Amino acid sequence: MPGIDFAARSLCAAHQIKFQLSRGCALKGAKVKHSTKSRFVMAAVAAATTTLVMAPSAHASSTQFENHFSEEVCKDPGYSGFKFTLWFNSDFHGSYRNIGYNVYDFSDERYTESVNKQPLNFCYFGVSSPWPGSGLGLKNNAASAANRHATYVADVYYNSGYKGAVDDVAWTRNLNYTKNNNASFAWRA
Repeated sequence: MPGIDFAARSLCAAHQIKFQLSRGCALKGAKVKHSTKSRFVMAAVAAATTTLVMAPSAHASSTQFENHFSEEVCKDPGYSGFKFTLWFNSDFHGSYRNIGYNVYDFSDERYTESVNKQPLNFCYFGVSSPWPGSGLGLKNNAASAANRHATYVADVYYNSGYKGAVDDVAWTRNLNYTKNNNASFAWRA
């Protein structure tokens, strides 16, 4: 059954065991055969595990997921489909992160119902000599911003929840009120 083979393959991958379609999971080259019943059980376990771990929450927004995992987040800002960018340093230097959708809290942009915080971080650039800010959290670390949206102004807020002092970014600028004290972001018409 194809579904069982897929689930068994997923279970093997979860345990870092090589899956061989005709043989089942093989650990360190040893052949391990599974009966149809054991494959069915593995499929059920894999499906349940995959559902619990991979499925986005009903409360989590697809925009939050996009802000984390879209291929647009670390593209060159001039070529990204996301129209707002924060830089680690003033004058658009250091690492950056493109953002496409409102962010309630840079340190906890949850895309699942995880109890763990899921912060947005600056993109990691420079293997042997990392750019300033590479991999650091966005919250309280951004110094400049660019807005490439033709219709909306980008507002960067001092506090989470779109509160406190605000820097409005109509085009490009160094942050003033929220420089290295920025916690949320929202588009404004």
